[in-house]
Amino acid sequence: MSSEKLRRAEGDSLCSRMFPQNGIFLPEEVILKILLSLPVRSILQFKSVCKLWKTLISDPGFVKSHLQTSTHKLLVSLVQSEEPYKILSYPVKSLFENQLSTPVEPDSFTFLENPSPPIKHDSLSMIDRYIIIDSCNGLLCLFDTTLNSVIMCNPSTRMMSEMSPSAIGEGFEYLYITHYGFGYDQVNDKYKFLAARSNGYGIKIYTFGQGYWTAAQYFSREPRRLLGKYVSGTLNWLADDGSYTFAQTEILSFDLDKETYRIVPLPQNDIRNMCLPLLYVLNDCLCVFFETSKTSWEMWLMKEYGVVESWTRFTIVPHQRPTMRPSYVDPLIISENGVVLLVNTVTRKLSLYNSISGGSDFDYPLISTTVGYYRHICRDSLVSPLRTLYQHRNMS
Repeated sequence: MSSEKLRRAEGDSLCSRMFPQNGIFLPEEVILKILLSLPVRSILQFKSVCKLWKTLISDPGFVKSHLQTSTHKLLVSLVQSEEPYKILSYPVKSLFENQLSTPVEPDSFTFLENPSPPIKHDSLSMIDRYIIIDSCNGLLCLFDTTLNSVIMCNPSTRMMSEMSPSAIGEGFEYLYITHYGFGYDQVNDKYKFLAARSNGYGIKIYTFGQGYWTAAQYFSREPRRLLGKYVSGTLNWLADDGSYTFAQTEILSFDLDKETYRIVPLPQNDIRNMCLPLLYVLNDCLCVFFETSKTSWEMWLMKEYGVVESWTRFTIVPHQRPTMRPSYVDPLIISENGVVLLVNTVTRKLSLYNSISGGSDFDYPLISTTVGYYRHICRDSLVSPLRTLYQHRNMS
């Protein structure tokens, strides 16, 4: 018997023992609960156990339930030092657990008494030159800077969508993309990419699965940064009314369903002390990061999207050194016990800050290589980048 047939026979035998003729040995809900708690790599391996499990794991309902219940997340980044480019991914849980006892010099590490080994990363080879725009529901949106096209990729399953047409269009090669964003239209169950073109040539929206671009209204206010942050079916930028003062800074929100804009205010009680504000999304909440003095900076979270009263001061972080100021640090995610994972945008070193205990000390995760560029927190999910493509074709 070949190894392939033997594996299938063993899988069918296992299924027979778990689901014998005279009754179920393990309740189905117990099996389902166990599978839903696993990371994607393990789940994909279990598809070969038997036909029943393969059918269960491939079911859209299972994929959705896993997305809603799974706590597994990845830190993804792009390595451009060699071709083909690679996407690196680190399990976020391991980064929080694998840390050092004291701050260290950039080129050396001090271990705990029983240190764990460096975390191994997963890599996905990429043939073309992309940048990672953003992550949503476990899908990465990759932008081809040469072709001005986008593609979706699931780093956990290694699946990729079809490439979009150029956002610039034939005959307009002199244009370039000034602002962009990627997110999920919850109402229509579609993933969309927004691209603003230079020289007043407007905004175009690409809906994955449709195969073409559509026009949208231009920004009601000019965003300060390129990338719109996705949260709750919207893309968000910091913008002002043209006065270019921090006191007039607000959040410009774009609804991916209605394709309309609205203004979301920043924390009102601290706006006068706000300096150099930056916008992020942490743990599915909008986050504004800004300096309030020469010695510290603050992080505020909007616990309920669009509700001004839900702005909550999360933590005050001291300036440990010049390169730990907001201009040089990106917060990535907050753990359940209040530890913030940050990355230094200059050195690309990771650090951990305990917002509960406070103080001026940072811990440092031990990893096997420096993280790459375009860093994002990505859910470990089974969501297919091909799903909307097939869905659209079937409806046509």
